[in-house]
Amino acid sequence: MLVPTLEVQLYGAQQQSPSTFASTSSPARILATHLPHQLLADTVKPSDCRMVYVTRNPKDTLASFWQFVLKSRSYEEPWPLEVAVEKFCSGVVPFGPYYDHVLGYWKESLERPEKVFFITYEELKDDTRTHVKRLADFLGCPFNGDGEEEVLEEIVTGCSFEKLSNYEVNKSSEHSQWMKLPFSSFFRKGDVGDHRNYLNGEMVERIDTITAEKFHESGFMYGMN
Repeated sequence: MLVPTLEVQLYGAQQQSPSTFASTSSPARILATHLPHQLLADTVKPSDCRMVYVTRNPKDTLASFWQFVLKSRSYEEPWPLEVAVEKFCSGVVPFGPYYDHVLGYWKESLERPEKVFFITYEELKDDTRTHVKRLADFLGCPFNGDGEEEVLEEIVTGCSFEKLSNYEVNKSSEHSQWMKLPFSSFFRKGDVGDHRNYLNGEMVERIDTITAEKFHESGFMYGMN
């Protein structure tokens, strides 16, 4: 992985020396995390750290998570879909309940929009160029010079699911030293609405009911498609 993970490589069981990630003279550091904002707030708020949070439709999140579990070597017995749905709806999943996780970052983005950039996967898929430009502005690196449109196009193409998933390493069964998961497990389809291929009507209705209760009553109108 090009971007080190906070809870695994820096402070987890597979901890590596911070010097491993300090090979650049730039003061900027990019870290990835799945941790909920509730666990990071006390550390992040006093700092000058900027956070970019990407969320995804709850039903697609569940379908993708279930497929990831099926590929994972860390689970001795893969979960049946019914078990995955029950765990997701009950909030018994890695890094805590999905709805609390999303709402934590969404509310923080409303309170501190200059520090928290909140974006949905569907928005990124629908209009990648526009949102990459928004992200660049948020990070203080706007595309506003000569030749910048070509640079933008290069970034959008280079970071596309189609491009990344077709690298040989990302199709392989090899894994990193710090996480015993095949690289291929991180790339599947990347489609919006793929849950329709897995979830039945009863499952969809159950998740939509929870979504309306958790999200919509909080004012976050998202997740029913």
